[in-house]
Amino acid sequence: MNNLGASFRAAQLIFIGASATCLAVIIFLAGSVARDLSELRSAKRDTVQWTLSQVEIEFLDFTLTLETEGSSETPNLSELRKDFDVFYSRLAIVSEGRLFNDARIERQFGEATDEIQGFLNDTAILMDGSNEGLRAALPDILTQTLALRPAVRSLYISGLGYFAEQADLLRNRLANTMLQLSAAAGILLILLAILTLYSRATNRQLRRQSHALVSANARMETILETSLDCMIVSDAQGRVLDFNKTAEQTFGFRLKDIKGKNIRDLIVPHALRDAHQKGMERMQETGEKRLVGHGHIQITALRADGTEFPVELALESAQTLDGEIIIAFLRDISERVRSEEELRKARDLALAGEKAKSDFLAVMSHEIRTPLNGLLGNLTLLGDTRLSRAQSQYQDNMEISGRQLMKHVNAVLDVARFESGKMPVRVSNFHVGHLVQEVLDGQSGNAESNATALSWRFLGAPVEWMRSDRNHIEQILLNLVGNAIKFTQGGRVEIEIENLLETLEFRVIDTGIGIAEEDQDRIFEDFESTGTATGGTGLGLGIATRLVKLLKGEIGLESTLGEGSVFWFRIPLQVVDEPEQASLGDQKNSSLSGLKILLAEDNEMNAFVAQKMLEKEGHTVSLAEDGLQALDAVRRDTFDVILMDINMPRMDGLTATQKMRNDIESTKVTPILAFSANVLPEDKDRFLQNGMDGFIGKPIQMEELRSALEAVTVGHVRPMMKGSSAQLPTNEARDLMGENYDMFLTRFRNEADTLIDWIKAGDTAPGDVEHHCHKLVSTAAMFGAKDFQAALRRSENAAKRGDDDMHLNALCEVWETTRKTL
Repeated sequence: MNNLGASFRAAQLIFIGASATCLAVIIFLAGSVARDLSELRSAKRDTVQWTLSQVEIEFLDFTLTLETEGSSETPNLSELRKDFDVFYSRLAIVSEGRLFNDARIERQFGEATDEIQGFLNDTAILMDGSNEGLRAALPDILTQTLALRPAVRSLYISGLGYFAEQADLLRNRLANTMLQLSAAAGILLILLAILTLYSRATNRQLRRQSHALVSANARMETILETSLDCMIVSDAQGRVLDFNKTAEQTFGFRLKDIKGKNIRDLIVPHALRDAHQKGMERMQETGEKRLVGHGHIQITALRADGTEFPVELALESAQTLDGEIIIAFLRDISERVRSEEELRKARDLALAGEKAKSDFLAVMSHEIRTPLNGLLGNLTLLGDTRLSRAQSQYQDNMEISGRQLMKHVNAVLDVARFESGKMPVRVSNFHVGHLVQEVLDGQSGNAESNATALSWRFLGAPVEWMRSDRNHIEQILLNLVGNAIKFTQGGRVEIEIENLLETLEFRVIDTGIGIAEEDQDRIFEDFESTGTATGGTGLGLGIATRLVKLLKGEIGLESTLGEGSVFWFRIPLQVVDEPEQASLGDQKNSSLSGLKILLAEDNEMNAFVAQKMLEKEGHTVSLAEDGLQALDAVRRDTFDVILMDINMPRMDGLTATQKMRNDIESTKVTPILAFSANVLPEDKDRFLQNGMDGFIGKPIQMEELRSALEAVTVGHVRPMMKGSSAQLPTNEARDLMGENYDMFLTRFRNEADTLIDWIKAGDTAPGDVEHHCHKLVSTAAMFGAKDFQAALRRSENAAKRGDDDMHLNALCEVWETTRKTL
């Protein structure tokens, strides 16, 4: 019925509004007629004519006075000034008066006004000046005044013409307005007739709608009663007006028992009733509604039996004839909250499992690598003894297999790195044929045991040197070749390489048992294998797939059961030139000989291997079995470099390093290298954060050891290093930067010069030193300034410890050498 009344009132409003609109139009038009008649009766035209004629008359008076006084030997300047002021004031009425606002827009009238006003403004300066200056300027003023006569005449004529035209327009407008007034009156009569007809039609429609409204109300009641959500209606004071069946079932109340009672005392928990009451009072006093119309919120509700449970609540308000009502929509979400809690617990368990896995990987990395360090170290030392040709070949194959064994140990770690996104791509230039041959040499023992022949060849033009991640490609080939040998007895495994212009394709072809078609789709998944007789973890092909994708390539297979398989992968091809052979490495190695090194290592085998390797390079080595012995050693003697194992009895390497940095003056700047089998990225970061300068992994590799020693000693400990080259070949940087190489090189040189000048000026603070050195480290590496990069990193680390003076001096010296080579 409310809608029916609203419709009827709307019809009345339409009728009244239409009538009022017509009357307003008639009144408006009548007013326009009155204004136009008043304007026609006004004396504005006479005023305009008088004003314009006065401008011309005053101009003539001023001209006459000017001619008279200009020819007199004693001119009456006061009279001249008076006539000028009168002429000036007359024109001011024209140029500034509201009566002439529209006329000034007319071009001829406006130009004449501007010309006369310009003359008056210029002449006013002379009129307001001294008598002598005015008397001297009279001839010029007279000339300008006579030249102004056409403009004054044009002002008068154009003005009269403009206002005459406006009068004609006004009369035409009045005539049009009278016609519009007549039309409006006619429209009003027509509209009144239409509104009368509409009113009768509306009454009939209202009667039909009343019946429809009754039916709609009945349907709405049904919807409310059958809704799965609780619906509670209350007035603005919180008294219950309606309570649907779902609400009765959920809360345990019946509408007839609680109607008129306050909702606060029924479903609001005791702990929340004060807040609820304050909210209701605030809404009644200020009209502020913090929850009404603001979507869903989760709160706690109370059942009739006193149990509390979570609900999702949404509030809306509506206006009725009896005032404002509040409609609450509630949904019991106990089951959802319980599911969310189970999901949180499952997530926490998963995170705990990930941490346990990470801890396990760290332990496995250390415990497996430590014995491998002794194995590979002794193989390296064995290679330097007198061996027969066959023994040398066996030693080479064993060493290659040992390194490959280490890569297999890394397979599980690789999976973890892939999952955490920590598997980097490290590109370098390498010889493709040498890489493939090393892979086959390392697998030759396995192939011989299976009576399987190994070979490789290029299809088409060979590719000698390329740029990519050598280690990843080697790992892929090892996994594919090892898998092929495993399932090939008395056959052949061959690697084919083909240059496809933009990509390089490797194919590992075997004559083994083949793979059934239904198994080929899952063969690249983790823990899947091509067979069960040979065992294996089933990780090899999964890791190979990840590595190929990491290199932005693709991998696949073709196989026939009982005949053999072809595993292939394609990677982007970047062909590079063969690097120039130079004696740079020999010079660096020779310049590093004779270092005094402290080796802290609790494993006797590892200590023996490392000591022999270092002594072969010409270094003097002292041993310590734990962190306490290392501290005693540095208190008794000084060392050029300290190699510190991490996990040692009595005192670990990190604690010993911290004590050396903080408590022993002679070791605050001594390079300390972590010597550990912990190779996870977070471990390396932890070593550096605890004051170490670098990292050497186990098993120890001679090239890695030389590079690490060089990185921490160049420009740091031994002055003789100043003579060594401070720059590596920049072909890679040029390929990367292209035509911008020179620009970036110049910018790097300028930034380094600024840093060095700032250091030499002595205005340094540890925080600033750390920031500026860190900023240049990566840039120095990009341009091959290896010595300068190492010096920057040492200065940065020293600044963190607050003892950077010696490092800054060394940094300046290294830059002087480096700059000449850039």
